[in-house]
Amino acid sequence: AKQEEIFEDDLEKVVQCKYDEKKNILTIKTDEKDNNFRNIKINILVPEKTNINAKTENAPISIIKLNGSHTITNENSPVSIANNEGDLQISSENGPVAIKENTGNIDLTFENSPLSLKSSIGKIKIQTENSPIKLGNCKGELTLNSKNSSIKILSAGFDSASVNSQNGSIYYEFKDVEKGKFNYINQMGGIHLVIPDETPYKIEAKNKMGKFYVGLKGDHEGLDKGLNIGDEKTLNMVSGSGSVIIKAENKFGTIRLVDSAKAKKSFDFSFVSDIIDKSMKSVPDEYSETVLKGMEKAKESLKNIEIPDVGEIMVDVQNKMKDVMEKFSSDEFKEQTEEKINEGISKVVQEVHERVKDRDLTENERTKVDERSRLKILQMLSDGKITAEEAEKLITAMEGK
Repeated sequence: AKQEEIFEDDLEKVVQCKYDEKKNILTIKTDEKDNNFRNIKINILVPEKTNINAKTENAPISIIKLNGSHTITNENSPVSIANNEGDLQISSENGPVAIKENTGNIDLTFENSPLSLKSSIGKIKIQTENSPIKLGNCKGELTLNSKNSSIKILSAGFDSASVNSQNGSIYYEFKDVEKGKFNYINQMGGIHLVIPDETPYKIEAKNKMGKFYVGLKGDHEGLDKGLNIGDEKTLNMVSGSGSVIIKAENKFGTIRLVDSAKAKKSFDFSFVSDIIDKSMKSVPDEYSETVLKGMEKAKESLKNIEIPDVGEIMVDVQNKMKDVMEKFSSDEFKEQTEEKINEGISKVVQEVHERVKDRDLTENERTKVDERSRLKILQMLSDGKITAEEAEKLITAMEGK
């Protein structure tokens, strides 16, 4: 009781409130620098129709069930918004942003932190760097510009979308879309589009130094055969009325076009191809054709893969790379190139291991592990049949760690 009294007496030293009755504005400031309080949580109850203008540093902020437009500037702390009706303008650095069930326009600028945006409707504009992005079940209009980030957009019901990425992957699933314009541009990484059979699409795609993987029904035209080193390859496809206009352009990476069924049947190893693609950046032009041919063979082995061991896949890729290395007459260049490719393969293995860290397992779980391969475990994770934590446990046990 004595501690509570002390806290109540000193509360105004931590929180200062000022209300402007004429403007109907409540200003709240916190200051913990000159006191001994730590880990303070402040709950503020406001009317449902309230506009929030918040600036935080090293302190998380959460907004729940409000009807209002909010402006948030944040640094080094999480931002969470749920069940809101109104526009959002958020600027964040080094702090994760999570938004769920928002109706209204969203303008996000952030870096060095992940974004989760779910079940929201409105004009959504995102500018980010060094930040993994995941959207799910969103509608409206999307404009997304990203650097050094992975982009995953699930069950997207947008009427239009413009996604531009540098040094990152783009994964986009169409859902219940009948018309609209959709543009995807990537400079160094894969573009993976999941387009259901019933979608009335018109696809125009071009690739500079990468390959097409087409898993959609129907014929396509304009795609040149062979590697065509340095030549731009194009692809055109039309289904139904063609009212969903899809344009995809990649400078250096794969473009995958598949339907929903195929997307669920096989685990997505596009991140492997992306890493291999990036290693080509340091190969001199005079050797690019030979190296690219070898890499295309390696990536082809990952398409619709059914090998029961992830480690076996990596060995297969590395062996194909060694075959390429033996063709070089310059020992010095061969050593440099092999180092680059081995570095890329190491990143693949590291990424797989990052997804499957140590956990304790029961004997029953160990028995189940023996009946499945690493790849099947990853595939179950991709299909949503098990959680990430369960996948980590299973693969850790299989490796005997």
